Amino acid sequence: MDDRQATHDSVRDRDSVCASLLSTCASPDSRSLLRRLTETAFLACVTNDVVRARRIAKGLDVIAPGSRECVIAYAVADLTAGDIPAALERLDPLAKANDAYGMAFQALALALSGRLSEHDAVLRRLPRGESGLDEFLTALGQMVPAYITGKDI
Repeated sequence: MDDRQATHDSVRDRDSVCASLLSTCASPDSRSLLRRLTETAFLACVTNDVVRARRIAKGLDVIAPGSRECVIAYAVADLTAGDIPAALERLDPLAKANDAYGMAFQALALALSGRLSEHDAVLRRLPRGESGLDEFLTALGQMVPAYITGKDI
């Protein structure tokens, strides 16, 4: 097999994988897949592996451009890297659209930047009823004050 044929086969295989991922994202379980990938980016951030988190976010951007999950994955990587303004900028469109998770992460970024009155205002207008959001908000409420004051959780 010559180099051109090998390259052609490699591109065809890559395109086949991309098509498979895109068809998966169009399925009813797509939100679940995207959420799992976002959680994986978050786990990378827990170990301070911003590079890996950004790679995962970039992959999300390929299969679901501009999706909530993609935005949140990038924002979590920004927060881990200490770039709070970038995270707030990314999250702003979600928050303006009243996306509950976008607003919750915006509240986290605001709290981490010490903008507590804005943090409280976002939490007051946060829509309720999203699956898993109450648990996230509980964890957020326990973590943020300790982070700001420098105390261990």
